[in-house]
Amino acid sequence: MAGAAEFPTSPIHPKGTTILAPRADLDGVGDFPWVMDKSTFHLYSDRALQAVKEHLPDAKVVITLRHPVDLMLSMHQEHNKRLVDYNTSLNEMLEICRSQSFEADVNAPDTYSFLRFPRMKEDTIRWTEALGDRVRVVPLSSIANDPLATMNEILTWLEIDTLPDDTSLPKHNERGKLNQSVWARFLRQPPNLLVSLAKILLPTKGLRRAVLDPIRSPGFKPVRAESAQITEEVRAELETAFTEEIEFQENLTKYIESSLIISP
Repeated sequence: MAGAAEFPTSPIHPKGTTILAPRADLDGVGDFPWVMDKSTFHLYSDRALQAVKEHLPDAKVVITLRHPVDLMLSMHQEHNKRLVDYNTSLNEMLEICRSQSFEADVNAPDTYSFLRFPRMKEDTIRWTEALGDRVRVVPLSSIANDPLATMNEILTWLEIDTLPDDTSLPKHNERGKLNQSVWARFLRQPPNLLVSLAKILLPTKGLRRAVLDPIRSPGFKPVRAESAQITEEVRAELETAFTEEIEFQENLTKYIESSLIISP
């Protein structure tokens, strides 16, 4: 997906923002049958699909589906947790979405994450039709209800040894928000004078990352915070907005070949 972003990737990164290619460190992976690349955004990217079709003929794709309302709320929490310059409350975000009649607009980065990414139907069908048996679709409910069986179905598809029946798979859900203490804000956004001085003393980006990232990283570590709650009325409102997506996930076999769905 490197290059000009095809769509807003967050409320502060509009369409056209430069996406830099990640530095892949493949040292030591020769003994592994697969290398995983995971991203929230690949599913929605025409560029990513074309890259897989044209340049990665042996790649396999796992698409994980999540209830659209839960995904919308989780995306908002993630932005609040990770983005230094984003502090819009859940209620403020929902009000802006209402003003757009809950329709995603590629030119409205403030709401695009919350209105477009929960809509996975069109793109899931697009990837399965383009790649066929190279795709597996995994409802998040499958992982929640029986993570071991779900994982073993994926491993079997990848022709990797399955996990023993007594394997315990821990669940992680890092709720939180950015630490707003003075020292944490200082580490995230140091004064311009210190930034300029660092560029003089550490003239290359690689050197600055090596020296400063370990020092600054505590400022980016989230502190625990409970998820924002919505009323039953608001949830019903959001479910109405995402009716088509909810119907798709509840009736996957109407739209996708059942052999491509992992649902133990």
